[in-house]
Amino acid sequence: MMARMEKNKEIFGLPVMFWGLWVTLLILWMGRFVTSFLSMYLVSDMHVSAGVAGTIVSMYGFGGIFGCLYGGALSDRFGRPAMIVIGNLGSAVMLVLLACIGNPWIMAITLLIYGAISSMPTPAVAAYVSDVVPFRKQKRAYSLQTWAANFGFAIGPIIANQLVKISYSLMFYAEAAVLVFATLLMMAFFKEAGLGVHGVGRSVKRSVERSVEQHVERSVEQHVERSGTAQTAQSQQSKFSIWRSYRRACTDKALMSMVVLMFLYTLAYYQIVSGLPISMTQIGLGTDEYSSLLTINGGILCLLQIPAIALFQRMSNTRVLVLGMSITAVGYAFQIGADSWVTFAIATVLWTLGELGTFPIAATTVANIAPKDVRGTYQGLYNLVWSLSNAFSPLVGGWILNAFGSHVLWTCCTVMFVIVAIGFYVTRGPRERAAARNLAMEEL
Repeated sequence: MMARMEKNKEIFGLPVMFWGLWVTLLILWMGRFVTSFLSMYLVSDMHVSAGVAGTIVSMYGFGGIFGCLYGGALSDRFGRPAMIVIGNLGSAVMLVLLACIGNPWIMAITLLIYGAISSMPTPAVAAYVSDVVPFRKQKRAYSLQTWAANFGFAIGPIIANQLVKISYSLMFYAEAAVLVFATLLMMAFFKEAGLGVHGVGRSVKRSVERSVEQHVERSVEQHVERSGTAQTAQSQQSKFSIWRSYRRACTDKALMSMVVLMFLYTLAYYQIVSGLPISMTQIGLGTDEYSSLLTINGGILCLLQIPAIALFQRMSNTRVLVLGMSITAVGYAFQIGADSWVTFAIATVLWTLGELGTFPIAATTVANIAPKDVRGTYQGLYNLVWSLSNAFSPLVGGWILNAFGSHVLWTCCTVMFVIVAIGFYVTRGPRERAAARNLAMEEL
């Protein structure tokens, strides 16, 4: 039985506990395509304007704000598996509901709820990787996790493009089915690994027991026995823990510099999902051309992500991030004058090379600077960046496209990437000191 296996056993240099989750994430990402085609669906099928489409799609991001905040903190308390399973199965239900909605504004409300539920697993997954993978191997682990996402991103649009030619509803049903299948595999893995999910809202055993947390919990339990009933005090402890953890995270300069800079980065970068399809539609290009760009993006990342790991291991996190931002800026600059699929394809190759190191190294950096007892909270606050960007990127992109056109949109994005690259270099000190401190503690 896997529950009796040595949990420190490694395959290809990483713990088997990592690979079990990685396989299911690979399947999940092959079925993640609804959000990429949502703007085009609203404009082409529901016949709404670019501005309205941006507003509706942004509801997904606003919902994700709540999912990230609570998903991360609750995973610190109840364990990673609970948040992952609940979020994925809940997302499947919401996708089925979205397929049945014909009113754009009802869809906006439903997307708000869907965004909250679907974002809950994200910080839990990131914290889980940090739990089971040693500090010095985390850069490789997060790069492989990003590779899984990119592989799915390369395959997903091909599948989705064929589905939408029949019916956009099939796209929603297909992603829901993949979510259910992959989550059942996850539940089987968690059970065999001794991390089984006992039920919605109930505590699950954490994959890695933290000595700091054990000490805190024992102290609180002793206080509970002296001051009142266990049930009331446990509720007070939970409330106190969440707010204390977020207060601690929000005063950490190393983390907050990452959060602010990555928000500015993703605000511009997410225009590939919201602004790019609309911009292409305006010059007569359709789903075939757009999906092919996403496939190019995912394909290049799949081919180069693993070979790039060796290069990233020899570079500091800051250097990789600054280089990635700079290359991305060049790619978006090419889109300023793009008037054909070929030009967009060249731009895609360039900003894809920039993305190669940005996402996995940013995730690695957050894992490196997070204290053990609040990893989920740190990941929740960091992943809030993606939800905020999902919310504001369509709004900003839609407004700029309507008011000024695509030239101005891509110019603004290019300038933003340059600013972020400079910002990462200037604020590197606190992050590097925090990472060095955590490495020293792990090696004691």
